[in-house]
Amino acid sequence: MSESSMRLLRQFSDEIVTLAEKIVPSTAIVTGQTRDLLDGGGSAWLYDAEHLVTNNHVVDNLVEPIHVQFPGGRRMPARVIATDPLTDLAVLRVDPQTVAPLQISTAGAKLGELCFAFGCPLGEFPESISIGIVSGLERSLPAGDKRAIFDVIQTDAAINPGNSGGPLVNTEGLVIGVNTAGIEGADGISFAVPAETVAEVVHELITYLAVERASLGVSVAKRSVEGSPDGHALVITALRENTAGPFEIGDAILAVGDREIHTQNDLLRALRRDIANRKVIVLVLRDGAEVAVECRPRGVRSYGDRRP
Repeated sequence: MSESSMRLLRQFSDEIVTLAEKIVPSTAIVTGQTRDLLDGGGSAWLYDAEHLVTNNHVVDNLVEPIHVQFPGGRRMPARVIATDPLTDLAVLRVDPQTVAPLQISTAGAKLGELCFAFGCPLGEFPESISIGIVSGLERSLPAGDKRAIFDVIQTDAAINPGNSGGPLVNTEGLVIGVNTAGIEGADGISFAVPAETVAEVVHELITYLAVERASLGVSVAKRSVEGSPDGHALVITALRENTAGPFEIGDAILAVGDREIHTQNDLLRALRRDIANRKVIVLVLRDGAEVAVECRPRGVRSYGDRRP
């Protein structure tokens, strides 16, 4: 290997060391007992001086007291203030910390970019880091109860049980996702909740202690649709009793208000608290023609199992 190549490798290695020194102090271990008196937990990271972000599935079966521990620090009590099972996110509150909170990327993940997963795999190896690339975007991750988390990041950075809730960061040390799950029996396929979802949902959880969404009262699925901008769209497959407006099965949703709809996550983000219980125009493609449907989406609050 040439001297210039060795120099580049050393520089790259030194930059990873510097990155780890920046991220590790703000990454914590979450521990507690489940309702079945089993040990449980995962990882979390500091969002601001007194709030940590983790996965809902890390804390949803834990009972008080729950503890967190930063590297080199003492175990301290933490309280779950709010959860959102739909995006598998949760927020913990602790006494104010002096370490620097992590920053969320405003640009999000890019296919092929280097990324680093931090946390405590298997609950036994604290201050761990694994490296990989962003190997897929806009994936759908089954989350039980016939639900799915939409538009998650796929990465080949190792994410094992215990890593859940830890940060997935880019080379600048910005959070591009929250480590969520690996695939049992698969090698090099792991997933993280994307930064855009994290930024929106965590703000709601801290501000309102719940995520309020608006419901159109319909079921949708992605289908090929002739005449739609992308050749496919979210198509209404069923109507519920509380349908928000005069929709029809087969309507392809193009926009909600001024937000274009292409994916499930687009729809999830469009149906937020600011349009709940208010009149809004939903643009659909019906029999090849665009139709403006006036509706009033019903507000639904997401509390998880820890309703305040």
